[in-house]
Amino acid sequence: MFNQKLKINRYILIFSLLITIILTVLYLAGIRVNTSSSYPPGFYLVSEANQYQENDLVLFCPPPGHAMTLAMERRYIDPGHCPSGTTPVMKRIIALAGDQIEFTPTITVNGEALPDSIRLSVDSLGRPLPQLASFTVPEQAFFAYSEHAPRNSFDSRYYGAVPLHNIIGHIRPLLLFPQ
Repeated sequence: MFNQKLKINRYILIFSLLITIILTVLYLAGIRVNTSSSYPPGFYLVSEANQYQENDLVLFCPPPGHAMTLAMERRYIDPGHCPSGTTPVMKRIIALAGDQIEFTPTITVNGEALPDSIRLSVDSLGRPLPQLASFTVPEQAFFAYSEHAPRNSFDSRYYGAVPLHNIIGHIRPLLLFPQ
């Protein structure tokens, strides 16, 4: 009986080590797993670039501040290794330096409304969400947005512009999980 338990424990240990090694190799190869609702869940590949432009899908560290503290307390974003204390997030760049962001009932960039966009005043539990004034995206920054889940994504409409140096890299789907 004791030998059988020892064998089972050994198999569990070996299996755990193999999974850890595989996940580490995938991570080092730039592969990330998305489980958030902002974009379809699945495997994504991160690649570095020297330049970023509008419409690029990027992985980045959200900026530190009150909005990120609130997001972690309310579990909108998981804790992680970013300077803000969060995990990196995946969003699309929809505005860059000099672009004017306005919050009318919809979100507009340089006067053009983003489809299906709205800035909520409260979350699904009725708790107030950060409300920013309209602003111009500063130099070396971008406005991040999720067009995949525009109504429930915690993005730049709540925490503002993100410095370009917070970008980890471009990100693209490799294998999406069935929904």
